[in-house]
Amino acid sequence: MNHRVVEVDIRKVLFIVNPIFRINRNPDRIIEWIRESWSKEEKKYEIVKTAHRGHGTELAKQAVKDGYDMVVAVGGDGTINEIAQGLIDTNTVLGIIPAGSGNGFARNMRIPLNHKKAIKLLQSPSIRQIDVGRINGHYFFNIAGFGLDANISTLFEHSSMRGPIPYFLIAFREFFTYTPQEVEIHFDGRELRREPILLCFANLPEYGVNAVIAPNAKPDDGLIDVCILNPISKAKAVLNIHKLFNGSVDELPELEIYQTEKVMIRRPAPGPIHTDGDPHQEGETLTVEVLPQKLLVALGEEAPW
Repeated sequence: MNHRVVEVDIRKVLFIVNPIFRINRNPDRIIEWIRESWSKEEKKYEIVKTAHRGHGTELAKQAVKDGYDMVVAVGGDGTINEIAQGLIDTNTVLGIIPAGSGNGFARNMRIPLNHKKAIKLLQSPSIRQIDVGRINGHYFFNIAGFGLDANISTLFEHSSMRGPIPYFLIAFREFFTYTPQEVEIHFDGRELRREPILLCFANLPEYGVNAVIAPNAKPDDGLIDVCILNPISKAKAVLNIHKLFNGSVDELPELEIYQTEKVMIRRPAPGPIHTDGDPHQEGETLTVEVLPQKLLVALGEEAPW
């Protein structure tokens, strides 16, 4: 693997904080730790808070115009997604201080979940180039999909509770009630017809909280891993749930995984999709593609890529 390591002189940094974490995380405490650490650095830094949905993208785009070398997302996967959108195809680096429910992107990239360690990492990071995914104009950096996981994301979005336990309770209930529909899947001159419980598109292996759906996905290979979970008995699913958490889910014969640059899906009706856990409504036709090497990310020594 030819890892895309880039040299960037980081002198000016903007921290964008989502002030609503909603689970056992104090944004003001993290801001205090940032100030304690970065006041000792010979670098200029600013801290701002998001005020509404989409604000992170606006702030990141403005930061690029203002000449910031790195923009740090302080929040969960949704916050990271918003801010990263504003940095696509620029020379400004995305930094991350994970403070979400699942922290899928951070876990995939081996960014410390300990906030002080994550802050310290940003002072001398390794800068990598990674791919970006896009589904019908919505960008994703970790995993997108529809079917069961899009339904779960939609329900979780409207839930008053946060954290992995409420998420898995919703997922468990939806698994036992979800009715799959037949779809057409077109890629690389092939056409598949399936009735998937789950159809997702992975730039990285893990959803979050160690749930790995695409064990071989890599963010710098120019490919999207298309994961198709075909109907599986409820009993077999329960007996094999551990495979989702030990990286061996691809051993299930009901799971098909293909790697491609672009895939088109036709489904019977419009419905929900999700990008990095954020739900959207889209039509019958979905086009998913990879945009190679479009984002710079600040990682640590333990990064797998």
